[in-house]
Amino acid sequence: MGDFFSLDKIFDIFNYIFWFFLLNLFFMILNIPSVSFFLFLGISNISSYFPLFLICLIPIGPSLTSLLYCTGKLIRNKDLNIINDFIKGLKLNFKQATFLWCSELIVVFILYSNIKFFSTSKYSLVSTCLFASLTIILLLMTPYIYILISRFTMTNMSIVKSSLILVFTRPIITISNIVIIIFSLILFEMTPGTIILFISSIFAFLLSFTNKALLLELETTKTS
Repeated sequence: MGDFFSLDKIFDIFNYIFWFFLLNLFFMILNIPSVSFFLFLGISNISSYFPLFLICLIPIGPSLTSLLYCTGKLIRNKDLNIINDFIKGLKLNFKQATFLWCSELIVVFILYSNIKFFSTSKYSLVSTCLFASLTIILLLMTPYIYILISRFTMTNMSIVKSSLILVFTRPIITISNIVIIIFSLILFEMTPGTIILFISSIFAFLLSFTNKALLLELETTKTS
């Protein structure tokens, strides 16, 4: 009996490795523009080609939402129909995720331009701090936006409002989301050759797991 359970656990581990690898592969294929930017221009040239960089990031919104759809289902059901679920997550949320992500990129461009402009002015510390604060709030909202899209049918305005409220009413989860982002970046920096095969899947899975209780609570509230 012990051997059976050991083999069963090993089989589950290999399933997760397989799912994470394929989900990451799908994500990378959809994000060839941003991958190409990093390969040919590099991180050091982001500020020099910032508008081009933002354009290259456009596919990240819908592809990340599809990843979160799959990892959320994996956490709930402990199983995944990898290709069908990824395509389903993409189809269900493509328009909304793309619209909100493009809107975010436009806001990021505006905030970046203002920070860059006011940081060169002599008496603009207040303006620089204001736009920097708005940028931080937007960053904190971002994980909530695409987690909510992946799980619920809501209007764009409701998604944005709910995400903003959650930033301030769920500080522990908000901090956890940022820690996951930082952890993923550190992990990639430490072992880029190996972790690149799984990085986006690990990131989405950790976000889904961290927000599992919140989503369950929101789902219960919505149905009651």
